[in-house]
Amino acid sequence: MILKDCFLNCRLWFEKLKDDKRFVDELSLIKDNNDEIISRFCADLSFGTAGARALMGVGSSRMNFVTVSHISQSYSEYLKRRFKLPSVVVSYDTRKYSKEFAYYSSEVFAANGIQVYIFKNPSPIGILSFAIRKMNCSGGVMITASHNPPEYNGYKIYNDMGAQPVDVSEISSILSSVDIFDFKREDFDCAFADGKIKFVDDCIEKEYLKLIKEKTKVHLIKNLDITYSPLNGCALDLFCRLFDLGKNLHVVEEQKYPDCEFSTCKRPDPQNLDSFKLSFNLARKNNSDIIILNDPDGDRLGVSVKDGEGYLVLTGLEISSLLLDFIIKQSEDKNKICLIKSVVSGGLCDKISEFYGLKCIQTLPGFKYISEKMHEMELNNTLDLFSMGFEESNGFLLFPFIRDKDGVSSSAFFCKMVSYYKENNLSCSEVLEGLYKKFGYNLQKNISFKENDKNRINYIIDKFKFYFLNDTLNVLIVNDYRTSESHIIESNKIKSLDIEKSEILEIIFKDGNKLFLRSSGTEPLLKFYIMYVAPTRDLAEKVLDKIEKVVLKIYKSVTN
Repeated sequence: MILKDCFLNCRLWFEKLKDDKRFVDELSLIKDNNDEIISRFCADLSFGTAGARALMGVGSSRMNFVTVSHISQSYSEYLKRRFKLPSVVVSYDTRKYSKEFAYYSSEVFAANGIQVYIFKNPSPIGILSFAIRKMNCSGGVMITASHNPPEYNGYKIYNDMGAQPVDVSEISSILSSVDIFDFKREDFDCAFADGKIKFVDDCIEKEYLKLIKEKTKVHLIKNLDITYSPLNGCALDLFCRLFDLGKNLHVVEEQKYPDCEFSTCKRPDPQNLDSFKLSFNLARKNNSDIIILNDPDGDRLGVSVKDGEGYLVLTGLEISSLLLDFIIKQSEDKNKICLIKSVVSGGLCDKISEFYGLKCIQTLPGFKYISEKMHEMELNNTLDLFSMGFEESNGFLLFPFIRDKDGVSSSAFFCKMVSYYKENNLSCSEVLEGLYKKFGYNLQKNISFKENDKNRINYIIDKFKFYFLNDTLNVLIVNDYRTSESHIIESNKIKSLDIEKSEILEIIFKDGNKLFLRSSGTEPLLKFYIMYVAPTRDLAEKVLDKIEKVVLKIYKSVTN
């Protein structure tokens, strides 16, 4: 969109919404701020690896009642093309306007003749995915911005498999062809009275919890003391109903109930050390064995385990390694274990898989690709082999009756593992250290830079590619997922990559270690993943720091 169109777009919004005081007041505040107008009106919301996500506010690039209705109208058109009698399940988290956006979406779906089932209360992604499958619905919607700061919200779309669709080109095409203000709506109460909108039956939650309890036997755990925080999100009720620990389950009071400002944790992300601060205090007070965190939409799992007198916060890769090792220990046949993971999720799991000869399927980043592989296994009648899907960003899935990462069910499985080790006088930190000593210290360091422009991101990736193509001393292979080309440095040959195209550059060094660059699908970020293995932690950390300095140096030279 050219600059002139931004201001025309702004005036169009002002004219269309002149009778809505909320919008008029906000537009009036920015009418003389050119930078703000450009930011809000020079682009439209688009779908990334995990749906649409943006700042809330007036504008075609923001999350608001207009853009939410526009997406819902476009998704309605898509569902009507594909299903004779389409139906959707709608859920939402505890963020500001999440419930209102969910209700607006439901009104649009109902007006388009689509049967709507909406959760009565904020509910996590895992149970949304489960409900879509259990109720044989055509799709679903989750209103959430996951672990982003409070000023963000988002819109995740699900298919009839309970997974986020890999190919959103048709939905995106409809989105761009439908006028942003041209959507149908039917009053929620009227649609509810007519049965066009219904609440999801309570039996869905009961069945979801029953299956998890049967698979993990978590209800038999009595020897654990757990400190838990939903980070003011929507996973509290389901988590507490999974466990029967009485006084041995402690919930962080300040993060127990919804707080749309996330006052105690401005970025409610279980990957961040800051998210654990209040949990540490409560855990020390009660001498808890484990700290469990879920993010606001309940799809991520954060863990800190007792380590001597203190607590050790585990990375996503460490959590996955412990889970995989435990699955192997519990399995009678290692040939019936299948791991699905993203290519940027390295760590111990690769070494463990190689050592035991496990089936390990690699996918592009984004949990929807893991779900896609699960669907392929289902079609081939091999889904019974599925053992775990995971991403390094603390997303895990252990049960095939759910098709997106689920922090609630993976919490249950992890607690079962901790309970098992406690009964055998072992701690998770001891088990993890044993894995490191056996397989080497497989560490990973992630760096992110804020970059809004996709063309600029590609330019930066090209510069890094050029640099490493000429580093014949250290580099073995440069894989460009954008062009599906693998550059073999020593022989100066190019081979084809058998993987879907994506904005990823992979550098494989001669010592076997790796560096990935990729554009984030949901945030304006350029991400770097540095992976290194060494016989000692100190050496691994030193080399990671060394590679990080090289990355920062190149990035600085490219962007200055």
